[in-house]
Amino acid sequence: MHKIKKLYVIISFIIVILVVFIFFYVYNNTDYVIVHFIDVGQGKSTLIQSPYGTILIDGGDVSAGNTVVSYLFNYNIRYIDYVIATHPHSDHIGGLIPVIRTFDIGNIIKTNRSHDTLIYGQFREVISSNDIDIIIPYVPKKFTLGNIEFEIIAPNNRGYSSLNDYSIVILMTYNDIRFLFAADAEEMSEIEMLMQGYEIDADILQVGHHGSITSTSYEFLQAVSPYIAVISAGRGNMYGHPNQPILDRLNDSSILIYRTDYHGHIVISTDGNNIFVK
Repeated sequence: MHKIKKLYVIISFIIVILVVFIFFYVYNNTDYVIVHFIDVGQGKSTLIQSPYGTILIDGGDVSAGNTVVSYLFNYNIRYIDYVIATHPHSDHIGGLIPVIRTFDIGNIIKTNRSHDTLIYGQFREVISSNDIDIIIPYVPKKFTLGNIEFEIIAPNNRGYSSLNDYSIVILMTYNDIRFLFAADAEEMSEIEMLMQGYEIDADILQVGHHGSITSTSYEFLQAVSPYIAVISAGRGNMYGHPNQPILDRLNDSSILIYRTDYHGHIVISTDGNNIFVK
């Protein structure tokens, strides 16, 4: 009996070791894409890390520049393949100025819409002084990092009355998981994306315009049909973002809501089949 019990303990120990080994082997040999929704207050900044390269979408306002730079250093970022400036408002491009000064950058993707502000002028100047290639996207435009596909699906026009509708909207696909980064696109741009017939269904939606009532129309939300919604906004901001009707709309659709004003930095990892939120 004693020998049987001892044998049982040995076998159990071996099984535990095998399970732990298999778990760590699979985890360390799986290519994860990690999307960081950085808490920059009332603004947006999103870092996409992958085994194939790094993308930074927006950088928050000027006051958030040091936060973004420190955040990137904390994750051992030294080179950024693509910096994407979705549109010229300062709460998206201001923080990119110190980022461009600090890191080696492959390409900058931006719209051809300018803005007559001091911040936009400094943004253009720092790009020029660092001799970085600029890509002006015309939709639909696709590019890849390894087996991750990025599709730019907005803006679809050039005569908007709102600067927000010039926002670059990006659909990222990694195996079975899709992210839609809606920047500050408002209802006009959303209607155009629907009219173009883009397949915009996604698992994770970065909600447009910080959860403003100007964006995330019912029809657009139904077409995206996300499982998770991420809202980038500043705590107690003067605009009341996110607006309650948008929160109600998301809740009515049983969508999980994460907010930088409540949760701070939000990190979503995926192996292309599963989603993990931190």
